[in-house]
Amino acid sequence: MATKQISLNTEQMPDFQQWKAANDSDFSLWDYLAGVANLEIALAFTKLLLPDFREHEGGIFLKEAFNLSIYEQWKNQLGNQLTEIEKVMNHQHLDDLLPGVENVGIENLFYLGQTMAQLWQSRLKFLYPQRNFQVLCYRETDTVVITFYQLELE
Repeated sequence: MATKQISLNTEQMPDFQQWKAANDSDFSLWDYLAGVANLEIALAFTKLLLPDFREHEGGIFLKEAFNLSIYEQWKNQLGNQLTEIEKVMNHQHLDDLLPGVENVGIENLFYLGQTMAQLWQSRLKFLYPQRNFQVLCYRETDTVVITFYQLELE
């Protein structure tokens, strides 16, 4: 199933628009980054966009979000269905990770989610070429969710 590709809407980025208005019409997103970002933030974002994973009992999980006791709870509740455990434990609400959707709009958050899903899919394929993953990005009311799980586990 192909995902509809959407574009970044810079018109809904008020801080960027202020910077652009204060500069010239050729002011770009890269110019904006040079003005507001720093290397430490960029380095931190690499772990969001290309996360580390943890393998546990045959499952692949986001390292940053993995908790052994929560894993055991889901394992008991879901009856050892590893695919279902992966789905729920890798489930991330993007506005919890990066608040501010009210400023930039749900479509821009969805754009970010789609971008992250593509990057996560590529990273999973690179790190685990023998495995087959499904990475999902979808809207839920006022948020965007991203998750992944292995196919053909059971």
